[in-house]
Amino acid sequence: MSRFLPLLIFVIWMSSPPSPPVDGLPLIPACAIFLGAHVGLVLVLAIWSRHVARSAHLIQVQRRLRRFNAIIYASRILIPAWLGVGVFALGWKEFITGVLQKSHLAALPLDLPGLFLGCLPSFATWMGLWWAQFPADRALREQNILIQLNENLPLQPPPSFRTYFFVNLRLQLLFTIAPALLLITLHDILSLLLPPIFAHIPVLAGRQEVAESLISLPALLIFLVFSPELLRRVLHCHPLPDCPLRRRLFEIAGRHGIRFRDVLLWKTQNQMGNAAVMGFVPRFRYVLLSDLLLETMHDEQIEAIFAHEIGHVIHRHLYWLMAAMATLMFALAGPGQMLADAIASLQGHHAWLVDSVQMAILLGAAVGLFALVFGYVSRKFERQADVFAARTIQSAALQPAAVNETSADFPQSAIAVEDPPGESTADHVGRRGAAVFCSALERVAAVNNIPIAARSWCHGSIAKRMRYLEFLSRDSRRTAQFDRFMYRLYLILIVSLLSFGVWTMYVMKG
Repeated sequence: MSRFLPLLIFVIWMSSPPSPPVDGLPLIPACAIFLGAHVGLVLVLAIWSRHVARSAHLIQVQRRLRRFNAIIYASRILIPAWLGVGVFALGWKEFITGVLQKSHLAALPLDLPGLFLGCLPSFATWMGLWWAQFPADRALREQNILIQLNENLPLQPPPSFRTYFFVNLRLQLLFTIAPALLLITLHDILSLLLPPIFAHIPVLAGRQEVAESLISLPALLIFLVFSPELLRRVLHCHPLPDCPLRRRLFEIAGRHGIRFRDVLLWKTQNQMGNAAVMGFVPRFRYVLLSDLLLETMHDEQIEAIFAHEIGHVIHRHLYWLMAAMATLMFALAGPGQMLADAIASLQGHHAWLVDSVQMAILLGAAVGLFALVFGYVSRKFERQADVFAARTIQSAALQPAAVNETSADFPQSAIAVEDPPGESTADHVGRRGAAVFCSALERVAAVNNIPIAARSWCHGSIAKRMRYLEFLSRDSRRTAQFDRFMYRLYLILIVSLLSFGVWTMYVMKG
């Protein structure tokens, strides 16, 4: 979930009206309280982190480290929540708006300057938490050296703070906010260039909503197509060198008719073992494999992780996630707006209070729906990609070895699990496919210092994912049942999107 919190900071800022401080607080002291809380949070956690690092020799240090990391995670959730307090209760947005109105930017239809200044304290605090967390994180990495030895993994020394900071900057912040900033910048540029042209088109004169759509839609399309080119540079990715593994990965993709531009080596300074796929258009679609993942897994495990990523492509999960997001937006614009209007009518005569309460209700509903619906759908998509990966490995295990000049390049599997004769088919999750992919998941947990039982909002726990694949592998009919469940989920998404879309049109007409 933490990857979406920076976006929540943007959403809170851009969707909220400027509001004065409550209870008659002067604006400057109220903003000082807002900024001071950020500084206090970082300092308190920095002191605690150094105390945890000094006690790293104690027996129960692992439990202390887990507790500290849980508080760090909660603090990241607190950052957008405190921004909401600053905007709705402490007058922070009104202060930033007043500063910009005194500048030359006031006359320009730009969102980026206010967004940058308004969200700067939140992102500075986010980065300050890395400084606060670093001593405890380093102690955890030192504790895990024994685990690396027991797992026969390459030893990775703890990084310097400079490396730690810039890797986190790429992975935690820029990975999320750089595409968002690109979209907002494109919107600002088109807002400057297109309105003078629209003024000479009679059909668009005075139709602000149509003009805004003609600005927003091209910006969104450009963003969807070209954002992977920005992300591959933000994440410090380079093409995976030509090798037998690379050729095998392209062979797996070709077998399923999946097109993409390249497989990229994702350089994380060996700080993260992970993979990803990005891009809607094949010409700008990339599959990313991190350096630590390639260093610590054998080829068949890497192939399983790669198959998981192309499983997202073959099932069009990016498009379905966009459909889920559109459903949530329609739910907020339709029934959500009706509920907010009903509650706002019960407020007093202070217009700013009515707007603030209404917006707070909408934002609260958005966050709640996003956490429940988007998280649930995302976890089911991850499970479907797991099933696809296990099927792919199972299918490869059933195929007779190809006799050609490159067959010697591909080593035999290191996973000694086979299906009983006559029991396995390529269409379901067999024991072989489940075992290989489960071993890959277990290795991902080991190299990233993640307990396999640790819950994940988007992915679910690794332990649950492994148990489910083993459950499917014991009966071929269970895979077919899972497929039918996913078809029903897609049908529910389509019906919900259409229903809430019609409801929203009804509300707008009313």
